[in-house]
Amino acid sequence: MKRNLSLLLICLLIFTSFLGSSNISFADNEPAIVAKHAVLMDYESGKILYNKDGNSKLYPASTTKVWTACLVLKEVKDLNQVIEIKDLPQIDGSSMYLKNGESFTVKQLLDALLVHSANDAAFVLARYVGGGNVQKFIDLMNSEAKKIGATNTHFNNPHGLPDPNHYTTAHDMALIAREAMNNDTFRQIVKTKSLKFEATKAYPYERYFVNTNKFLTSHDKITYKGQPINIKYDIVDGIKTGYTDAAGKCLLSSAVKDGRRVIVAVFNSTNADLYLDSRILIDYGFDNFKCATIVDKEKYTDTKKVLFTKQHELIYEPKNSYRIFLEKDESQGNYDTKTELNKIDLPIKKGAKVGTLNVYNNGKLENSIDLIAKNNLDSSLPFLTENNVLMTFVKIIAGILVLLVLFIIASNIKKKKRKKARSKKNMKK
Repeated sequence: MKRNLSLLLICLLIFTSFLGSSNISFADNEPAIVAKHAVLMDYESGKILYNKDGNSKLYPASTTKVWTACLVLKEVKDLNQVIEIKDLPQIDGSSMYLKNGESFTVKQLLDALLVHSANDAAFVLARYVGGGNVQKFIDLMNSEAKKIGATNTHFNNPHGLPDPNHYTTAHDMALIAREAMNNDTFRQIVKTKSLKFEATKAYPYERYFVNTNKFLTSHDKITYKGQPINIKYDIVDGIKTGYTDAAGKCLLSSAVKDGRRVIVAVFNSTNADLYLDSRILIDYGFDNFKCATIVDKEKYTDTKKVLFTKQHELIYEPKNSYRIFLEKDESQGNYDTKTELNKIDLPIKKGAKVGTLNVYNNGKLENSIDLIAKNNLDSSLPFLTENNVLMTFVKIIAGILVLLVLFIIASNIKKKKRKKARSKKNMKK
């Protein structure tokens, strides 16, 4: 009996040991990173490809400046507007060493904000966009963040210096990074490798700054897959670093390969592991997922006949392609599209939005793409578009004429019936 019990226990130990090694082997297939929070996102669809505690509260540090810059770019139309530096308070942390009396354009301050992570530039820009009120800009940061789905975020300053009421999640910051990378100017700034500002009367020294993102410039080494390699990674084109004692090492990254872009958000990593963690997730996204093109801008063109126009038809296309990331063995799903054209309001200029292409996956709306005109569309009856009142008048007259014609036709039919009836009556007599 004891012998049988011993054999049973041995078998159970062997079996549980086998299960344990199987679980470890499965886990080894997933990215192993040091960071406490991380998200890997497909840029085009917003699909999450990897998530490590991505919805837990964390401190964003200087990655906050991504949203600050994004909103400045949305609110300020002329980036050459000059801001005079005055009444500048003492601001801790990284700085471009602004002095009262100096003047810089909005674009120059954005450069320093994103490339050098200048806290003083963040304050000046926030105050400028807020009409002299930094809190007004902070309120805008929070309301606009909610609009893009960053619902677990609350900003309390424009630079990311420590504040218990200034928090976010890795998922929300990936959404914010994705939104920011939609802007062409933002994309150009965050891949800038270095900056130089000439000396001024208030600051008689040349300012020279290297981008804080080592993916863009650094020849420091990391050990990756058993080999020492440069941190610099050519497929990375931005976006922003961050660090405080409370936040740990943070990095938002954008990488493009074969026309596909991923966003990586890594938070609370270590100095030694920050770029290794990010590199692992970038490569994981490209190596373990395939790209399926749902809408190809280069192949999708359609037309609509439009009466009383010189060109006779409107030619339109999607503003951009739409691609999705799928696991290597994942099916594409059942996608279809539906075109919704706007009411034709002449004239239409080439490049203007004329409708929406809705993309459905198994009957559920997944994305909407603007449809834009590929040609100008002008009226062949110019007087109809010069004055809306005249256009309305013409429509009324046309309607009256139609009713008049119908009345005449009806009257003629009625007369014929009466005449026919009288003829029959006379015949009976």
